[in-house]
Amino acid sequence: MRLFVALEPEPGVRQALADLQGRLRALGVTGRYLSPVHLHLTLAFIGMWPEDISGLLPPVRQPFSIALNGLGVFPEAKVLWAGVQPSQALSGLADHVRDALSAAGIPYDRKPFFPHMTLVRKPVLPERFQLEEVPIPPAVMTVRSVCLYRSEHTENGMAYTVIGRGMASGDIMVQ
Repeated sequence: MRLFVALEPEPGVRQALADLQGRLRALGVTGRYLSPVHLHLTLAFIGMWPEDISGLLPPVRQPFSIALNGLGVFPEAKVLWAGVQPSQALSGLADHVRDALSAAGIPYDRKPFFPHMTLVRKPVLPERFQLEEVPIPPAVMTVRSVCLYRSEHTENGMAYTVIGRGMASGDIMVQ
């Protein structure tokens, strides 16, 4: 299985991101848009792993809020993303997840954590287009759980499925 640990957007944030994608399309940005149902904020990318590791997901110690914050592009990865306001709580959660993976001997991508949600792969921006001029919808969500996702190649691109969840109470819910 190809796995990663991420935050699942609440419906209001997912709708704000879908609206933002619509705004980008209207402004002439082309590329492979992620379906709003597949949007997520990756905390740790694991890659291929032979088994479900939902039982290793750490709980969210204390629920906290995150908010959308700007747009950007990773040129090397060819990705246009919506940023998430950095916070100590969010960085701490990413560290907590990564520490749990390390303690269990599960390898993951060790790139520094940068909070964002991918909107468009291989974006092509119109001439004179300025990302900073695109208004970001005010969207906030409360983080209460981390999710284990399985990612699969499909004829329509990648599909992401939540297969487990580490809850704020410490309980694990397998889906």
